[in-house]
Amino acid sequence: MVITRLLLPLLLVLLPHFVLAESAVTSGLQSYKFGPGDALKISVYQEPDLSVTAEISQQGYIDMPLLGSIKMTGHTQQSAKEYLEQRLKDGYLVSPSVSITIDSYRPFFIYGEVRNPGSYDYQPDITLEQAIALSGGLLDRASRSAWHIQRGADKATFKAEADTIILPGDVIKIDKSFF
Repeated sequence: MVITRLLLPLLLVLLPHFVLAESAVTSGLQSYKFGPGDALKISVYQEPDLSVTAEISQQGYIDMPLLGSIKMTGHTQQSAKEYLEQRLKDGYLVSPSVSITIDSYRPFFIYGEVRNPGSYDYQPDITLEQAIALSGGLLDRASRSAWHIQRGADKATFKAEADTIILPGDVIKIDKSFF
C-alpha cells in the first residue's frame, strides 16, 4: 500500500512522456512515404487473384493485376490504399477493400568517417548512434558531433544528434573532426 502510494505519483508524471515518445515514432512511420526499394504486400479482400507482393521499382512503380503499372512513390500507406480502392472501383469491383503492409523497407546509407560505409537494412526505431555502431563505429578522425542526414525526395539535409531516429532511405554523412 505504501509502495503504491509512492509509485503512483511517479507513474503519473512519467506516463505522458512514454506515450508522447511512442506516438512520435508511430506518427513518423504513419506519414512514411513509399519509395524505390520498399517491398509491399497488397491484398484485396476476397480477391486472391489481385493480391501481389512487389518491390517498388527505381522509377517508383509496381505492377498490379487488372491495373497494370501503378505509381507508388510518394504515397503513404493510407493514401495508397485509397488510391488503389478508387482505381479498382472504376469498372472492376463494386466495393474493394485493399490492405497494404510493408514487407521490407528500403535501406539507409552511411558514409564518411565510419569503419564500414555502405547500405544497411532498415530497422524500425533505429537511432543514429545505433546506425554508426552497425557500420563498425567511428574512425579516429571522425567528428563526434558533425553528423548530417539527407532525407526525403527533396534531399533536405539537417544536422543530427545521436538519438535522431533514422528513416528508410536516409543518407548519413559523418564528417572529419578538425581537432
